[in-house]
Amino acid sequence: MGNITVESDATALDLLLEKVYRDSRYDFRSYRRGTVTRRLERRLHAVGAKTYLEYMQFLEVHPEEYERLADDLSIKVSGFFRSPYTFLQVSNIVLPELVSYKRDCGQRNLRFWSTACARGEEPYSIAMLLADFLGYRLGDFNTSIYATDISRQALNAAQTGRYSLREIEGLSPAILQSYFIRQGEDCVINRNLRQMVNFSYFDLASNDPSPFVNLDCIFCCNVLIYLQKQLQARVLGMLYNLLATPGYLILGEVETPTDNLRGRLECIDTKAKIYKKSGGGNHA
Repeated sequence: MGNITVESDATALDLLLEKVYRDSRYDFRSYRRGTVTRRLERRLHAVGAKTYLEYMQFLEVHPEEYERLADDLSIKVSGFFRSPYTFLQVSNIVLPELVSYKRDCGQRNLRFWSTACARGEEPYSIAMLLADFLGYRLGDFNTSIYATDISRQALNAAQTGRYSLREIEGLSPAILQSYFIRQGEDCVINRNLRQMVNFSYFDLASNDPSPFVNLDCIFCCNVLIYLQKQLQARVLGMLYNLLATPGYLILGEVETPTDNLRGRLECIDTKAKIYKKSGGGNHA
């Protein structure tokens, strides 16, 4: 990384992250420091700054850098059906229970949220899962899949539904034939599936209220591991309150839920960290 000098004490980093939050409302103050410092080094190198102080001075003159910083600090590692076992258990357990409940109650709304959607692979995977599970009955439900991220660049890419052949090489021929259209060297998600997903900006780390309520299923996979414990607890409390009853929280195989969460939700799959909100109580 050239001659970049990253300050050994936390003070300069704290000041930088506080400035980023104050000036841009991007809040990385409670992200794990190892992740933040590694990704910050890339931005310092890109703009020719050797210290956090120099980078703060650069931000003063180049406010457009905040957007690039947020894009670098956001976690965009993803893939279609990234955790096959998790998606299998959603198909085997969550969807049958949820759809049966909706039918019994005469309800037609299905509301899903992909909380850190990156370039759209996760929400589109959810859409494919639903379309496969419901088949010709898909039209019986008003299905909404909300997909949010803090990277506007990633959101713009996700909305196009365009992926390289390398990005889809692990998908089955049946899925490719059903949901993708070949366009030159890329493949594009078909229009019907794209219309199932609503992309928008939202920062889980902020104190802003979520634009979504009464959600049937929330995916928060490969997100919490990048947050400090206090922020993890706050995010999970918010997600709990946004779930309908019954509602399902999908954390995936790499997350470690807080003790507080384990005491409030029924775990229906310990490996995939799938939890169910089934009783009363709505306290953060």
